Amino acid sequence: MKSLNINIGMKPKLLSIITIILLTQSCSKDNNDSLPVENTYYYLTAAQLNQTPYFTNPDFDTISFASDKGDTLTFVKTKTDTSWYKENGLGSPDCGYDQNFYQTLHNNYATIKGIGSFDVKHWKQNIGSDINFIDFEINNVLFHIYESTIIDTKASNYIAQLTLNNKIYTDCHYFTLNNLKIHLNKNFGIFFIEDLSSNIKYQLIN
Repeated sequence: MKSLNINIGMKPKLLSIITIILLTQSCSKDNNDSLPVENTYYYLTAAQLNQTPYFTNPDFDTISFASDKGDTLTFVKTKTDTSWYKENGLGSPDCGYDQNFYQTLHNNYATIKGIGSFDVKHWKQNIGSDINFIDFEINNVLFHIYESTIIDTKASNYIAQLTLNNKIYTDCHYFTLNNLKIHLNKNFGIFFIEDLSSNIKYQLIN
């Protein structure tokens, strides 16, 4: 900021005007944008939500898996929560910052048959890096997956086609964590679960 010599003999009205100008200059954002601060909301797009069927296809409000041991797991969606991840945008500590809010959608499921749990969360981190995640929590095991990972056909965990009990699944990815292995694709979400500790396999029967 340029230095400014102020004559203490100036009239009060003129001094007030100069003070307002100085305050306005010190509280500018990005040299051009002036206060007040703004709130901006970034929503998940339809294309992003279409990476799984859980937020777009009502047929997946109920999800059922049959195991190779003869039992069944069934989960029913009870509600979808919306929350927001907040980051500071343009601004300064003295004048305040614009606030950017990034959407999270969380499907809550109740277990109505069998013993287990199932939840899905799709969320944006920020608009700058455009990093989005899909979280699957199955039987208290949380899979935290980059959205870009499940559309990467060159990834090492990609399977072009998988046949299970005479049903064909295409463009699949698998993930393993804590002795639990899941397979998923865009059309069916998680369609195959392997409990590696108990050697039980569950296949989607929607």
